[in-house]
Amino acid sequence: MADSLQISRNTVEQAYQQLLAEGYLFSRPRRGYYVERINPAFIQQYASSAYVKEKEQIQDKGMDEYRYNFCYGKLDYRYAPFKIWKNVMMECYGEEMDGLVSYGGHQGESGLREQIAGYAAEYRGVTCNPEQVVVGAGTLYCLGVLANLLRGTNPTVGFEDPGYGKARLVFKNAGFKVLPISVEQDGINIRELAGSEATVVYVTPSHQFPTGVIMSISKRLQLLEWSIKKQGVIIEDDYSCHFRYNVKPVPSLQGIEPKAQVVYLGNFSKPLLPSLRIAFMVLPPLLLVRYKTIYQKYNTTVPYLFQRTLERFVQQECLHRHLRRVLQVYKKKHDCLVQSLTKEFGSRIEIGGKNAGLFVTITVDSDLFEPELIQRAAKLGVRVYPLSDHWERKQLYNGKTVLLGYSSLDIAEIEQGVRLLRKAWFG
Repeated sequence: MADSLQISRNTVEQAYQQLLAEGYLFSRPRRGYYVERINPAFIQQYASSAYVKEKEQIQDKGMDEYRYNFCYGKLDYRYAPFKIWKNVMMECYGEEMDGLVSYGGHQGESGLREQIAGYAAEYRGVTCNPEQVVVGAGTLYCLGVLANLLRGTNPTVGFEDPGYGKARLVFKNAGFKVLPISVEQDGINIRELAGSEATVVYVTPSHQFPTGVIMSISKRLQLLEWSIKKQGVIIEDDYSCHFRYNVKPVPSLQGIEPKAQVVYLGNFSKPLLPSLRIAFMVLPPLLLVRYKTIYQKYNTTVPYLFQRTLERFVQQECLHRHLRRVLQVYKKKHDCLVQSLTKEFGSRIEIGGKNAGLFVTITVDSDLFEPELIQRAAKLGVRVYPLSDHWERKQLYNGKTVLLGYSSLDIAEIEQGVRLLRKAWFG
């Protein structure tokens, strides 16, 4: 074979050894190598799955070819603090050698937890000490940890409907019973929650995902009262708390009533960089004890260098300056989108989720339903996103609403994209 292919004999030997190791071949002493029999059905299934994967890659590639992509989970890289972050990280790299060769504690580095506790108190009114803070690789990881902490109590978990589907999936995959709870104009339906068997509830009160509604203070107090009376746990996902436009920030649930069991979830994906995969949760005392019992021998899931860099980034007020800058940037984009939609569509649409977050919802008054709205927009090179993906009880969905994110587009792209949407939907 080496002579036939004009390659090294060692290369051929390595290829045989690899096929042997993976089970495609077997060896008989002094007789040579033989091919293992493989079930034809497996070969067909493998080929089919490979084709599906290739097809998905082609579809994903096609998504990037839209002229105007109103993606709601992507930030504008032009305003990311790459240079400052790099400088701070290089400082840490030169001074933190001992930590770089260590695994780190299960809750995260103590210095970062101190900074997070101060940051959460300043920006969101969260009341906690650094010992209550747990650092983890993203919100979904933190939710997975919470699911494990709550597993022994066998709770039923209430979820906003529509709501953040990935969070719902975490608890479903963990074997929990998940109950959909309706969302009203001022947040989750408290009466429906109180009348259910749920003992844990997941909410996004500062900017409900995906409707964008803000939970009123009266409803916040009712939810906290529910927690106290039922001894229930509230999971408060404050994923988009920093982005408020034309209105004042609403305080976190966690900081209002210390008697209620509230798990506060925060992250640095939206305010900083999603690729850092740094999130945190503030645990109430009961769950903190359980966490320390279960996870005391675990190692942190966030790289030490990133933790130290973020610690200094917050400590040196780099994060504060960055937030002040990007808040103005995203406010201009938000206002531009709302004004453009109002100008082009007038009363033919209803805009939801204004004045907060990085997206809005558009309910279109026409004979078109969601699939047609998306397809017609796509034909003109504009990508908008379905709301139906986030409904558990799809029979309650009106079928005429789409999501528009604006954070990754500039002003001119937003205006042109909206003009094309009007053309696609109304001619």
